[in-house]
Amino acid sequence: MLPLFHALVTSKGQAQGALPQPWRRRLLALLGAIAAGTALVAWTSKRPLNREPPLTPAALFHHQASRQPLTVPPQVLPQPLPPHQAWPELPVIKAQPRFTDLSADHWAWPLLIDLAQRNLLAGFPDGSFRPAEPMTRAEFATQVVQLFSLPPDLSQPAPEAHYPDVDSTHWAHVSVQKAVQMKFLSGSPEGKFLPDQAISRIQVITALANGLGLKSSSSPSTVLAFYDDDDEVPPWATQSLLAATEAGLVVSYPMPTLLSPNQPASRAEVAAMLHRTLTYIGRLEEIPFPYVAGQPTPTPNRAD
Repeated sequence: MLPLFHALVTSKGQAQGALPQPWRRRLLALLGAIAAGTALVAWTSKRPLNREPPLTPAALFHHQASRQPLTVPPQVLPQPLPPHQAWPELPVIKAQPRFTDLSADHWAWPLLIDLAQRNLLAGFPDGSFRPAEPMTRAEFATQVVQLFSLPPDLSQPAPEAHYPDVDSTHWAHVSVQKAVQMKFLSGSPEGKFLPDQAISRIQVITALANGLGLKSSSSPSTVLAFYDDDDEVPPWATQSLLAATEAGLVVSYPMPTLLSPNQPASRAEVAAMLHRTLTYIGRLEEIPFPYVAGQPTPTPNRAD
């Protein structure tokens, strides 16, 4: 049986029905072109779009150097705040507080009304302030604890003071203990606190200077010469008086040069010196006041 496709060989050795030689070359060229195109399409379909050719180290340096350098802002160093920014001024709470026994012609009115407007000064239930009444040591301890938040030295915590006349049942026990720990006040040489005793002017001055840790390097004779009654200043209070005077904390009415150190401090005098202290540490704005020790002697024109 003959094969299905049996080539008949001619005398020239060419199979019968085969393509001529020129057509065979064209067909092979066409097939080669189709194969090359197919391979090119397959390769480009796997290649990422917008891909840059890898950079050599030299080309990378040139590429980076050609870019615009970044602008780095200068370093900002922290600056210390002035006192009135470090200690924001206390806000005004009340519009115009009124006391039945205190009016605008009182010598301490500017300072007292500023404290009252900020809810830092309170009167009695009957509506009075009683500016001329003396203040007791327990009352003063309560005042400084309410106004100042100066913690004791945590590295050397002060032990609780034991005073036989200020036990745990006393109404000012907590305030007295904190005022002592904050070094505003201390007991008597006999070991008592004397809470109901009227506090003297020099005790108030000493307490404020000690509580704030004020120091002075001035000569006592230079500073004390300002006061006409400097011979009445107790020796233990000299350094504190120097520091408080230089800080502008001492208020004396009617004459700044007359200290009267051993007289009981009135409620108005204590409040005025507390206002000066809050001004000194930057919590209140300065209010011009003519009765601060170290300023020119004013002409008294206010009533008690």
